[in-house]
Amino acid sequence: MPPAPSFAADTGTSVEQAERRLGRYELTFQSMRPWLPTGLVLNFLDIGCGTGGVAMLVTHHYPGATAHLMDGDAAGEKFSYRADGKPWADVGMALGLFSKYLPGRAVRAWPPDPEAKVPPCDLIYSNCSWGHHYPISTYLGLACRSLRPGGTLIVDLRIGPLGEAGRTALARHFEPVATIDQHGKKYQRTVWRAAP
Repeated sequence: MPPAPSFAADTGTSVEQAERRLGRYELTFQSMRPWLPTGLVLNFLDIGCGTGGVAMLVTHHYPGATAHLMDGDAAGEKFSYRADGKPWADVGMALGLFSKYLPGRAVRAWPPDPEAKVPPCDLIYSNCSWGHHYPISTYLGLACRSLRPGGTLIVDLRIGPLGEAGRTALARHFEPVATIDQHGKKYQRTVWRAAP
């Protein structure tokens, strides 16, 4: 397997600003790694992909998989626990990083649409987005429709009553596997599995 993508120093553009975050992307990926599917992964979905840095590392881990990146832009619809919403990152930035560092890899961008017809996925994850900035109910139907039997779901849940409500909703549809302590952060990374 070729080495993981490494990002050059920034010079101020949005793609280059994303490149500065490699250390954070790597820490996120390493916390997920023990829970990633061990078999063949054909498709994975990153809900709230932001700049796509974690998705690039997951793509490197599963070189034959198609990366499905879901995010929007600051002008698009906003989902949030708060009335004023949280602006979306531009999924175009993520596509730019893929083009620059993983040319030729299969990647597809999706708008932030809970009704999107995403193909069956072996892995769905959301880092500090779905379940953290907006409720689990937003994409629960999408996850139920799109996660293959036996597939893995990794979601960061806000600590407190909103996160507990999300945990309860997820437990109605998926088997809990693990909760990964995030050492004082405002969320817990949770791992779930779809029934085989």
